[in-house]
Amino acid sequence: MLRLIKKYSLDESLFFALGAFSFSVVFSVSAVEAALFLALGLLIAKKRRENTLDAVKPALTGHPLFLPWLVYLGVCLLTALTAYYPLKGLGQLNSDFLRYLCLSTLLLAVKKAHLPGLSAVYTLAAFSAAVIGITEATCTTASRADAFMNAVRYSEVLIIALALILSRLIIPVKESFPREQLFYKLAAMPVFISILLAQTRSSYLGVIICVMTMLYFARPSRKRMAAYAAIMAVTGTLVVTNNPAMVNRLSAMANTKKGDFSANSPSTGINTRLELWKLGLKMVKAHPVLGVGPDNIKKVFKKFQPEQIGAEETWGSLHNLYVHQAAERGLLGLGALLLLFAAMFIFALKRFRAARSPYTLWPLCALPAFFTMNLTEISFQHVHPAFAILLALAFSAAAEEERSG
Repeated sequence: MLRLIKKYSLDESLFFALGAFSFSVVFSVSAVEAALFLALGLLIAKKRRENTLDAVKPALTGHPLFLPWLVYLGVCLLTALTAYYPLKGLGQLNSDFLRYLCLSTLLLAVKKAHLPGLSAVYTLAAFSAAVIGITEATCTTASRADAFMNAVRYSEVLIIALALILSRLIIPVKESFPREQLFYKLAAMPVFISILLAQTRSSYLGVIICVMTMLYFARPSRKRMAAYAAIMAVTGTLVVTNNPAMVNRLSAMANTKKGDFSANSPSTGINTRLELWKLGLKMVKAHPVLGVGPDNIKKVFKKFQPEQIGAEETWGSLHNLYVHQAAERGLLGLGALLLLFAAMFIFALKRFRAARSPYTLWPLCALPAFFTMNLTEISFQHVHPAFAILLALAFSAAAEEERSG
């Protein structure tokens, strides 16, 4: 690897590492983390060669997201120290800090010249995952598309990718390679269909939120977006109505059988989540300020819930990020999380207003969908969707830089 890197300049090697990050964030936790640390190492080497390491600290501390992240990480540390099992709580800090390290690295490394190439690589990865997922769901015994990962995580990652693809389609930019616009058009439909075939109800809602947000903010391109939304609506209707399993899952939301935890029942997931949310509220009531501690829910599960919920004796996730964070880190932790999420959205909104670009529209529309999907999952605590959202924010920052440059 070192010999390969030496053949190229640090700038070229850094772009290669960012490309590896952009592609692997759709597929592999290990690969995307390896790509992140490779990019970080190359970035430090580049800054040392340019004698600009001293500029890194003010660039990070002066960033609008620095203070919200500092508050969030500080609360994470405090609640870990006061946890039922402090060692488990402190162990969770690695994951919390890794997300900030990811954002910091991307904000410093991703530049305006990288955006067309990284956008294409990321879209190619999403398209590849979509093709794999569609093949699984239609040509094998698998009932849902998931491309070798959890179906929920799969659909979340592809919704974030779909937001970029749609942004590229409704706000065209100068093509960086021949037929670039056609490339995004060809990628859009398989990615959308694979999300449908993943059969996760929260993702269906996420798509709707993403499209509605895009219709609201992309005013000069609203007619073009409305046309794509209409195509998606027709396609979605055809795919769902011709799949009895998908119809059953959707209808279960309105016809949930209370107390039904039987295998393969469409009511099981809904009932399980409702019981887990009730459990989370019990934990919040018992420990309202600091919670039971990060990564402590599974350890203290039996203390608050002697009876089994669904198929598992104990659960480590409450399947709602906001309830989960409040249970783990108390109302203080929930407040810190909401502050961070609000800061992310405000950052994306300001960048879009400063420079109307597909790259600034991307996080502005992906974030509301991401926040919504976290109502039934803890996606922010998983590498695939969290890193993808942080990549979107880095794109937005670089696009703003392009406008001012």
